Amino acid sequence: MIDDVSKLKDLPYLYDRAGRVCITEDTVLRIVENDTKIREYKEILNSDYVEGWFSSGLVYTEIQKENDGELILQHKKIPFILHPCEYSNEMFWRAASMILRLNLNLSENGFLLHDAHPWNVSFDGESPVFYDFTSIKKSNSISKDWFEEFYSYFIVPIWLASYSKKTYPFSKEYRKEHTNGFGLKIFKSKYIKKIIFRNFTSLVKYQDEPQKLLTKLIDWVEKHKPISKEPEYWSNYYDTHNLDFKNPETIKQKFVYNILSEQKPEKVLDLASNKGYYAEMASYLGASVMAFDYEEEIVNHLALVNDSNNKITPAFMDLKFPTPSLGPGLFWRDSFYRFKSNIVLALGLIHHICLSQEVPVYLFCETCKKYAMDGIILEFVDPSDIHVKTWNKKTPKDYSIESIQKFMENKFLNCKKSELDSNNGINRTYLYFYK
Repeated sequence: MIDDVSKLKDLPYLYDRAGRVCITEDTVLRIVENDTKIREYKEILNSDYVEGWFSSGLVYTEIQKENDGELILQHKKIPFILHPCEYSNEMFWRAASMILRLNLNLSENGFLLHDAHPWNVSFDGESPVFYDFTSIKKSNSISKDWFEEFYSYFIVPIWLASYSKKTYPFSKEYRKEHTNGFGLKIFKSKYIKKIIFRNFTSLVKYQDEPQKLLTKLIDWVEKHKPISKEPEYWSNYYDTHNLDFKNPETIKQKFVYNILSEQKPEKVLDLASNKGYYAEMASYLGASVMAFDYEEEIVNHLALVNDSNNKITPAFMDLKFPTPSLGPGLFWRDSFYRFKSNIVLALGLIHHICLSQEVPVYLFCETCKKYAMDGIILEFVDPSDIHVKTWNKKTPKDYSIESIQKFMENKFLNCKKSELDSNNGINRTYLYFYK
């Protein structure tokens, strides 16, 4: 919290249509300088209806201070911001539904959202959140530009995910495009619009009746739920495991639990998390957790955990292909920046990446380090492990605990090792690299 308003002037900030946004390690502050917007936002935040907006998905916001013609707002800081291509199709569908229902709720009090694109949305735990508070404007009309934007960035990928199994995977590929690209150009043609959204042009006539228009869009989205994603290769991985993360029993479980308990990290990143056993452990111990995986059915499982204490944000991403920086001046930061966490969990992973998929050990270590601020918990699987020796894969010369320690030491000089885990033919050592 920044008590001295004068210190805000020393912080880096972004301009938006209502003023400035300052983002620090633990707060998001918005300095509103426009007199009209100051009156509007004070009206909203002092109203009886704003709690309903927060419940509908608007980021929680409160007035921190009013000072010499400036209104200073504080927003709840969302731990991890997702890019549209990092959603599963199910998550993206839920985000679209949230935006429409939030807009419908706003319209009941004479307000609407200025923007209709997915770069103002993320997930906070299992819940989609709209975090651009100053997109709210007084209005009783939905512009054609808003409708075109919603079509381009939400209608098209939802249609791709719902139309057939052949078009399903193209939804994620389409969402990789930022504001321009091959897919965006193709789907703007009038012919394609009629195929995807037959009533597209006729709906524009309801722009002065926002509740009717939004209701029709909600109906369309409800009828175009993504095709159900069937279980994939790793979907049943945990079925035979003891999963009581509150009472660890194995060497691996105890090693991870003890480090997380001692270090009390604010943020934890679980790489290739599967259905999130260790992500749930970290969340249970108080951390905000990002858990990503490259199998979509697994990500959907994480996204539908309906637990009021759940602080796990899921993402659909392959460790080998992190999301790059995008947009003007590469302002939209890459996944290394957005998912950066105090402790990174790289469990049950290195043998798949470095032996099966032949990614260099050095590159794997560099990837982990780019995400980690304070430490990395890594599971080393020896080539003699019962689950690995049948692969008949050539072991790289640097696939060893000693080499990994060397690759880590320029950032994490210290290493804590577990006892050897050799139960039932496995051969694994758990390592904690830290400063």
